[in-house]
Amino acid sequence: MGAAILTGYGLVPVATVRVEAERFVIEATDASALEMEESIYAFLIGDEIVRIGSSKGKLRGRFGAWQRDVSISLAGGRSSTPPSEAELWREALSGGAVGLIYARQGHTVETPIGPINAYMSEESHLIGRHRPRMNRSMHR
Repeated sequence: MGAAILTGYGLVPVATVRVEAERFVIEATDASALEMEESIYAFLIGDEIVRIGSSKGKLRGRFGAWQRDVSISLAGGRSSTPPSEAELWREALSGGAVGLIYARQGHTVETPIGPINAYMSEESHLIGRHRPRMNRSMHR
């Protein structure tokens, strides 16, 4: 059901995610998606949407930050990922589980001041709709 919901929103699988030896590993399955900017993404583990986010810059950079920050926290270091969230990732991806990351470009809306990418509004709306357990904030 989670995959059908995400594809219904126009998101497509672009990467896998797993925890391996205290490391949070993201591997692209669609290298061209890493170049997307002003995009939204969602982590799906099993059939659960566990996290929704957005990126102003290229997904390559955002996914690299995810790998770094969660990995540091999993290893007991200080990072922007709180230890409690790192433990949620460890639990969700235990036993060799592999999650999928779905993404797409944000939609552009025409306004009187010109086109604006609505990726942050889309992210906020989806977080409010699905209330993923790993999102610390439920709205912006």
